[in-house]
Amino acid sequence: MRVVRVDDIRNLISRNATTVLEDAGVFDIAKAMISDPTTRTVYVVDKNNKLKGLIPVIYFVKVIFHEYVPDEYLYFKVMKPIEFNMIESLESVTAADIMISPIFVKPEESLKTAFQRMFSSSLKEIPVVDDNMKVIGDLNVLELIDAWLELNK
Repeated sequence: MRVVRVDDIRNLISRNATTVLEDAGVFDIAKAMISDPTTRTVYVVDKNNKLKGLIPVIYFVKVIFHEYVPDEYLYFKVMKPIEFNMIESLESVTAADIMISPIFVKPEESLKTAFQRMFSSSLKEIPVVDDNMKVIGDLNVLELIDAWLELNK
């Protein structure tokens, strides 16, 4: 089997990854998510655009609707613990408060590695970063299906 690297399908990788700064509030995060209907994960970056964490859309929904979601569904497989019962006001919550640890892939890594990271973390999208941890795009499951079509023409 031929090893396919992320860089081999670079033309299929979204260049406009959805990002928010660490201090973004829930309203800014929500606006960023709905600004691109293909977004499945928002990437939290610092002021230098370096990746600091991720906020999967489904996890964000659990955060903003935590009062209505049954406890057994509140936790995301790789999320950092957050005490939902300690949230007095969503207005005080920032991206840094709710982000999970950064999970990413670099252009020189294989698609197999990308799949392993996505599946082991229950993610449908991961950022592609350069050697300085700057977000240069993202890779999502639909793009992987598109890559498969391209490779198997």
